[in-house]
Amino acid sequence: MEFTEEITNQLEELARQCIKDPSLLYNPKLLFIKQLIEHYGGKVPQAKEANSSSDAKCEFQSKPAEPQPDSESEESDLELDMTGVIEPDSESPQKMGNLTLQPTEEEIAESQTKRSEAVSAFMEKDYEKAIQFYTEAIVLNPHVALLYAKRGQIFLLLKKPNACIRDCDRAIELNPDNAAAHKFRGRAYHLLGKFEEAANDLRLACKLDFDEQADEWLRETTPNVSTTFFAWKIAFCMKEIHPALHRMQYLHPMCVYICAIILKHRTLIN
Repeated sequence: MEFTEEITNQLEELARQCIKDPSLLYNPKLLFIKQLIEHYGGKVPQAKEANSSSDAKCEFQSKPAEPQPDSESEESDLELDMTGVIEPDSESPQKMGNLTLQPTEEEIAESQTKRSEAVSAFMEKDYEKAIQFYTEAIVLNPHVALLYAKRGQIFLLLKKPNACIRDCDRAIELNPDNAAAHKFRGRAYHLLGKFEEAANDLRLACKLDFDEQADEWLRETTPNVSTTFFAWKIAFCMKEIHPALHRMQYLHPMCVYICAIILKHRTLIN
């Protein structure tokens, strides 16, 4: 998602208005912003009694903002923690098994042999070879959810979250209660910055079969989910009070952007 220069200027102007006159945050429709600032330990100054016209306070100017000098400021607690988030992999989809195939007993046995070889390669950290063996096992017997989940785990280790998600999707299709598939898919979503999807999968993985690593990943993801939820509520209120914001399509990144600017100015939180 990208901001146009016009939208960015409008958001900066709104943030500057709140910084210049904190009493704007006492408007009933903008109280979510005040509550969010206070939730993260900030403090909003008392509303100025001298300001009489609330309409004038909330007037939103769409003209380009004047350039502001760069200034260093501490990171806001509202900002999403993007540590570990990576660029999505864009390789061709890996080979999947044909679910219409009914394997013979010989093929099932050979698939199990390939799986054992894959486990050995994994233990030796020869991940490419492990993927090869898991793929051969999948082709021979495409109905085993664990084979996809385990191959997805290796794709996760190789920083290929989209490939991991494809494998876990198939594993969950075959067995919705496969905790490993939910665990690895949840982590893959986190690597892509899809924190809500990540939390849902990791939470379900822990419910199905508690795992310390899945629980740790869930704890890492959860703060970002909370931040996004508060930001969405703020964006909804801003959308109602400012027609210009009502026309904007992307709410989450916009409101995070606005709140980050407001919270970074210590005139509001000190």
